[in-house]
Amino acid sequence: MVKNSHHGGSKALGKLFQFYLPAKTHRTYSCLHCRAQLANHDDLISKSFQGSQGRAYLFNSVVNVNTSAAEERVLLTGLHEVADVYCDCCKTLLGWKYEHAFESSQKYKEGKYIIELVHMIKDNGWDDENVDQSKYLKK
Repeated sequence: MVKNSHHGGSKALGKLFQFYLPAKTHRTYSCLHCRAQLANHDDLISKSFQGSQGRAYLFNSVVNVNTSAAEERVLLTGLHEVADVYCDCCKTLLGWKYEHAFESSQKYKEGKYIIELVHMIKDNGWDDENVDQSKYLKK
């Protein structure tokens, strides 16, 4: 089996193997288009980012993605070297990975991932946070 050089699935003889986040993972984000898992909520760093198609989240790590070759781009916060991030399952462009930041104030982004909300859906346990737990407590 040949492992993908980037985060995400591995391929053997043209067959795609998805990475599944651990069953104990309470809240996850998945690809809107194919429902492949992308990230654990615990890996979310910030919800205050702007992608090319609207709001985006910054993650420490993601799964089931592949990246393009890195290139320099001028973004809202200055010059960065970034690689496009694609869903490994449906090949949708999801966002980008910060490979290098040229300004010292932006170095914290290096190695992190931007995933645009337009391509993401919440999965696993998000509804639980809205349930009134008091009615289930024994008196």
